[in-house]
Order: sequence, then structure tokens, then C-alpha cells
Amino acid sequence: MTRLFVLLLFAVISVSAHAQLPVPSAWVNQRGSLLLIQTLDPSTGNFAGTYVNNATGFSCRGQPYPVAGVVTADRIDFYVNWTAPAAPDCKTITIWNGRVAANKIPADWTLYYVGSNWQFHKMTGRDLFTRR
Repeated sequence: MTRLFVLLLFAVISVSAHAQLPVPSAWVNQRGSLLLIQTLDPSTGNFAGTYVNNATGFSCRGQPYPVAGVVTADRIDFYVNWTAPAAPDCKTITIWNGRVAANKIPADWTLYYVGSNWQFHKMTGRDLFTRR
């Protein structure tokens, strides 16, 4: 009986945990970049969509790139590999780690790239996505 209760409790928590990330939904950060969540698997929390970078000073602007991630409770992690069949290959990967809080997603990001010296480099920052 205890096992059944624990399983039911976990199922309810899982369903409500993913409810914080409505599908479909659009999120815009302070730099005008757009995160579109198009699919979500409620059993795993895995989601997919597109990301359009509009940040000044960065390449690969204005083109949609695939985004993939996972949401668990209020935790959200997603990434963009800046390569797509119909868009420029920027040879970078950006990973965001944050929290879903109502209509906001504050998230830290890390961008990895290969420099002109063929060494790996990284940049870090923070974004605040707001649901549109």
C-alpha cells in the first residue's frame, strides 16, 4: 500500500511539475532572443522547440536553431547547438540552467566555442526570460 501511495504521489508531482512550462509557449529574454517551447513529454519532462538569437554582438542572429531541454519541478535546463540545415554553423553550444518561476525563467548560461587558436573557450552570463 505504501508503494502505491508513493507511486501515485510521484505521478502527481511529475504532472504538476511540468505544468509550469506550458506548451506551446514563447519566452523572450532581455536581449530580445526568443525561446519557443513546442513539445513536452510529460512523463520525462523533455522538451523541444526553437531558439532565435537576437543579442547584439553575437553571431547567428535572427535564425531559428533547434533547442532541447528538460524541466523537473521548477528546474529547467536546455541547450542550443548553433548548427542547423538552413542556418549558419556558428560552431558553438550554449547551455542554460535555471528555474521556472510563474511567467519568468531566470537562467545562467555558458557558451562554449573554439577560438581562432583552435582552443576551447567559454563565456558565461545570465538571462531573464519572460513569457509572452
